[in-house]
Amino acid sequence: MKSKWIWTSIVLCIAVLLSATAWLFLGERYVVAFQMMPEKETNAYLPVSESDHFQLKFTHSVHLSDVFEEYAVQDTKLKPVQLIYEDTAIGMPSNAGEGETFEMRDGKYYITNLQGDYESIDVMLGQVRANHTIIYHDHTYPLKDYLEAGSWVKIKPLHISNWQWLKGVKLL
Repeated sequence: MKSKWIWTSIVLCIAVLLSATAWLFLGERYVVAFQMMPEKETNAYLPVSESDHFQLKFTHSVHLSDVFEEYAVQDTKLKPVQLIYEDTAIGMPSNAGEGETFEMRDGKYYITNLQGDYESIDVMLGQVRANHTIIYHDHTYPLKDYLEAGSWVKIKPLHISNWQWLKGVKLL
């Protein structure tokens, strides 16, 4: 009777270990990844769903006003949705491209129906003023709280394993 209990315990332990291993390495999550470049171990992840939107907010270095870039997450691409800003001078568009809409509302410029998509977006995290921040579902995540200010960061949607998820920094 005692040996039957021992064998049952061993089989149960093996089943639990196999299940945990499968969950860690075979299970995956869909995220927007913030990878420090050149590729380093420090990555931050924001769990998202297909067609979710997020905004990248930063303070323009010349105008010192906020700029909002909104993106939709579509499988392995980032689709720009709209650009919102206050000044059309240095570094900011003064009109929309073909097929896009340019308008002014409440003292801000809006460019909507943006064209194209990107596999990734490269950002240099500001050390002083830029304050790059992700806005997702009414929550704000200042990137300098998760990654080094002054670093080069690649933003892209990814499917990652639960093991990668556990090793990275979470924007939650």
